[in-house]
Amino acid sequence: MSGRRRRQRSAGTPGRLGGGGWLRAVSATLVAGALLAACGGMAPKSTSAARASRQTPPPTTLAAPPSSAPTASQGLAPGQSSTTAVAPPTAGGPGSGCRSGDPLANVYHPYRLKVTDACLSVTGTVAYVQREDDGDVHVDLSLPASESHLLDQANYSHEDGQLVTEIVPADQPGCTPGQPPPLPSTAYRSSSYDYGTCTGADIATPSIGSQVSVTGPYVLDSDHGWMEIHPVWALTVLGAGTAPPQQPTTTAAPPSAGAPPAGTSAWCRASAAPSNDGSAGDYQVQVASDEPNTKATASDAGDTWSEDTNASGDADIRLYHTSPGMVITVTVGAASCSTTA
Repeated sequence: MSGRRRRQRSAGTPGRLGGGGWLRAVSATLVAGALLAACGGMAPKSTSAARASRQTPPPTTLAAPPSSAPTASQGLAPGQSSTTAVAPPTAGGPGSGCRSGDPLANVYHPYRLKVTDACLSVTGTVAYVQREDDGDVHVDLSLPASESHLLDQANYSHEDGQLVTEIVPADQPGCTPGQPPPLPSTAYRSSSYDYGTCTGADIATPSIGSQVSVTGPYVLDSDHGWMEIHPVWALTVLGAGTAPPQQPTTTAAPPSAGAPPAGTSAWCRASAAPSNDGSAGDYQVQVASDEPNTKATASDAGDTWSEDTNASGDADIRLYHTSPGMVITVTVGAASCSTTA
């Protein structure tokens, strides 16, 4: 209220212009000054900007020649941009191919494998290839000395010092993703055998002598006691191999007790006994023959398994689900024989 009274007294005080005229004149003067100041301030700014735009040419960007492109270690100059694309890593190289989930997926009877490393890559030379009756492809590798620690005593005594690797049917070529894998007629078929689902990996069987990198779970085959990569998840051929040397002609072993008479073209004999490994139904089948370095197969009503004979024509085959009294038949190349559990 005190402010209002002051304004009222000022408004009623006569001045040289009379009444409120002097106030209107001062207000008009102030407004005109403000307009002039505003107009006078805008023109220089606009002119300066226009002058600067006319005098400063637009920046010119020159592409550097390929040889002068900076490397990552050299860095970039301020304001410089790099258009060099970084190549993505090559898929399928050594060390790639690990999978998530169950490492023993698509392995029938996975309980026989004890996982030591869920994903391991090894390099070696393909020394042996065999398509087994169960549909797996065995690819045995001769390892460099730096990887010999991956072998155990059974690898040396039963696999000639080689690492066993197995390509399961679900990862082989011709397997339609999402479908059950096609199986050979010799594959075991029962409710306990689950061969999984095709993955589309299409892992081709390498040639003997090839240098390869193999990736997959590193496991102990508790049925046989040796170490394996099983199943193989990725196989990369690093170098083509040479043809394996021809097997030398071998003279048949001299006949011994129980052997067929001299002159027989091919022979074998077999015996079987419990494995004494704590598992009922496990039997060891001892095979002797005149067929060195040859696939020997033992079969009974519960199981079938194959091993190669050694240089003397002998083989040690373990069967499972065998009962006393079962007849076990053995074939070794062209020879055949039988025994009873």
